[in-house]
Amino acid sequence: MLDRVAVRAAGRRIGDAVRSDPRYAHTSHLRVLVEGLPVFDEHYRGPTVADVFSVTKTVVATVAGIAARRGLLPGLDEPLHAVLPALRDTPSRGQTWRQLLTMTRGAAVDGAWDIDAITALPGGQVARVASAPCTGTPGQAFRYDNGAAHLLSAGLSQILRCSVADYAAAELFAPLGIRDATWPADPDGVSYGFAHLRLSADALGRLGELWRAGGQPLVDPAFAAAMTTAQTPGGPPEQLPYGFGIWVGDDMLLAGGWAGQHVVILPTVVVVTTGDPRFDPGPPPRDELPVDWRPALELVHQHLLPVLREPAGETDATSAGR
Repeated sequence: MLDRVAVRAAGRRIGDAVRSDPRYAHTSHLRVLVEGLPVFDEHYRGPTVADVFSVTKTVVATVAGIAARRGLLPGLDEPLHAVLPALRDTPSRGQTWRQLLTMTRGAAVDGAWDIDAITALPGGQVARVASAPCTGTPGQAFRYDNGAAHLLSAGLSQILRCSVADYAAAELFAPLGIRDATWPADPDGVSYGFAHLRLSADALGRLGELWRAGGQPLVDPAFAAAMTTAQTPGGPPEQLPYGFGIWVGDDMLLAGGWAGQHVVILPTVVVVTTGDPRFDPGPPPRDELPVDWRPALELVHQHLLPVLREPAGETDATSAGR
């Protein structure tokens, strides 16, 4: 059995580092759930409901899995232009649901197609994403791709006949008891697929518990299995293999976002960290992170994961009391 005293002691050590080391001072919250029950929960700074940045992508993939369970999601190797005809005359023609979910669509993601440049547009953001030129063979290589997640949201809105935000509110958040979610949209009403969903650490923990349970009972089982299996070797920023909208480690899953938003999913434990970068989308976008900022996930790896991975009975009284 996991030593909860040791888990709390590790949480306190993380909190001490957050308070004493300026690199981690933007950390907002640490929450640890063991078999679904909170064992450590501490708020350090900032709003309790805030932008989870790219954890949004994992939630979008989860919505796709719910749509699959309802029989609404097309085959993953079907092209997105089948539901978004405007894509047929763009470089995005032929890009599939699977390629969007795995970030393997092979499109440019910088310059005019960088997500900050796209979100500064007064409209036509989906069209700008779709206009990104091909830089590689679709389906061949992973490249971190914010635009792919926004295309995915646009495609989902067509098959769901409502925004991803509205569908998630009814079919994902409500069943999990999440009542604090706010999900903004681009100027054309497409829920942002790549970031800007606002959730609390409690809500992230509830989502983590869903992912720990293999998506059950909400997500199609086959989709959930594929989602949490490495589909590509992945790469930056988390340097882990990638499934459908989620990072896949040897013994854990990871939903990750900029500025220290992370949900670590282990067989019996969910760890949530959030960060408060004091982000202003601009344009130009601005934040108050120090140049040498570090995610609290590093502290979780240093102090908490060794305790969580320690065989039962091997934590002595001295280490548990630190």
